[in-house]
This record gives sequence, C-alpha cells and structure tokens, in this order.
Amino acid sequence: MQKKVFEDEGIQLSRASISYWLRGIHLPLGSLNPFSPEPSPELSYVIGSVLSDGNVNVHEYHREILLSVTDKDFASEFSRCLGKILGRHEPYKVRWSEKRGRWIVQGSSVLLHKFLNCNWFSLRKWIEHCGKCESAFLRAFYDGEGSICEGNLTIYNTNREILLYIQDLLGHADIETMQLQLNTKAGTKLTDPKNGRTYIRRKDCYAFRVRAQGLRRFAERIGFTIARKQVRLLDAVG
Repeated sequence: MQKKVFEDEGIQLSRASISYWLRGIHLPLGSLNPFSPEPSPELSYVIGSVLSDGNVNVHEYHREILLSVTDKDFASEFSRCLGKILGRHEPYKVRWSEKRGRWIVQGSSVLLHKFLNCNWFSLRKWIEHCGKCESAFLRAFYDGEGSICEGNLTIYNTNREILLYIQDLLGHADIETMQLQLNTKAGTKLTDPKNGRTYIRRKDCYAFRVRAQGLRRFAERIGFTIARKQVRLLDAVG
C-alpha cells in the first residue's frame, strides 16, 4: 500500500497511518467535508485569501486550507467564509499562536483543496461571476497584501500577472490605478519590524497604487475587512 500510494500520489505514508486506516481509527480521506464549487462572495473571499496570505497543504491524509495572519478580523472573516462554503453550522476556530505571533484558521477538505490547488487563472470563472464576487475577492486580496499609509493605497505581490489581473478587476469597478512597478528586487534584505529578523527576498516584488480620486470608490465598493486598515482608508477619503 505504501508503494502504491507513493507511485500514484508522490506521498510517503507512515505505517502508523495505514494501521489507523485498517483499524478504522481514521479514514484515508480524513473528514470529507462537502464542497460544491458554486459561485458566491464567500468562495471568492476564500480564493482571494489563499492567493494572498493563505496556503493549501498536504499533511499525511489531510488536505488543509490554512490562513496565518496578524489581524484577528481577517482570520475571523476567512473562518466564516470557509465554514459557509463547506456547509458547517459554525465557523472554523480562530486560534492564537504564541510561537508565530499570528491568528490561525485551519480547515480540511479534499474537494476544496483540489479546487484551489491549481493555476489561479482557472479560478477566474468564479471570481468574475458577479460584482459581489469580484468585490469579495479584491477585499480578501487587499486584506492580505494591501497597505494604506499616508493616503496611499498600495498592493504588493511577487506574482506580476496576478497584480495585472487585480488592476483589471479594479477597472471593472471604475477604480483607476497607477502603473505597476518593480518595488523590491530579489536578493534584497528585509527586516521584520515585529521580531527584528532579517530575511533575504527570494523573488522580485511588484506594487501599484490606487489613484487618489479612486479611494472613495474603493472604500464604497470594496473596502477592508481589517478594521485598522479600513479606518486609515476612511481617513484618507475624508
């Protein structure tokens, strides 16, 4: 069984996992939460969160969808949306990790993992389903990668093509943006202000700003889930 799973999936199972399956303690698919890829603002928010700060992981027989962030309101909204699209009666637990200094939401779904674990371009059908879906996707992405400082609304990412797509979606909402630019080159040192650790950026990072005249429309049509960012946005709008 170990050999067959490794050949088919590239996953090296432990004997303990196989033993649990055979004895009925665990199922090979884990807890198979129901998921139907019906377009909705909640699904768009989950997609935007995963493409910005989230991850889809494989852990033995689990297929995990994970978000680890510094803002609890971001984690809570992700938890709500994730729970709704997976048919849960309650949102997923939002837990605080002292070690990471972050709020963490962790769900498991084979079907949703398979849906999200693809080239992001193939998810456009769900993102662009309607105006509400587009707004939810943009809000999630800006929650994860957006910054509002001294009236400048900026978004950053190492994937240039995704940022070009974000610009296109903002255009759908009549929100004008500045030109996409290289913000930080690969190999640049980056110091985390919260823990003082220095990292080396492995990829080029790109960024663009929303034009000043587009801030009010952004606040009205998209906004932030994260309260501290929303307050700064509203202050910038005046």
